[in-house]
Amino acid sequence: MDGATIGLAGAAQIFRIERKVQTLRKGRVTKTSFDTAYGVTSLGPEEAGAALLQELVRGYWGIETRQHFRRDHTQREDHCRVRSSVAARNLSLMRSTAIFLFEQQRGVPGAKKFPPDWQRKNMRQPRALIDRLMGRVG
Repeated sequence: MDGATIGLAGAAQIFRIERKVQTLRKGRVTKTSFDTAYGVTSLGPEEAGAALLQELVRGYWGIETRQHFRRDHTQREDHCRVRSSVAARNLSLMRSTAIFLFEQQRGVPGAKKFPPDWQRKNMRQPRALIDRLMGRVG
């Protein structure tokens, strides 16, 4: 049976991954769960065996966890209900700017170590951040 037969034109392999997921909090495992995930690829078995498929999936999740964790967990980007593509791009730009500004302040004495703390501080007392953005503070 090929992929088109089941509505997945171009699919050469369908695979299943069973995994153990551990949630860490302060370096300790707080929850362990098991789940099953399925994947589809256009790579045939001769091009991608089990080891390569596992590497590709891990590479995808590496990007997801490194690059999108802040947006998803500290800025709740996945919960945003904006449907206008222009508004979504503008919000994404603002989120990227916030991440950039957070990273810039990390080396300063007394800087906040976590994005949510930094965001709360600037929401409560925005003057220092506004002055910095306006070039009034070095």
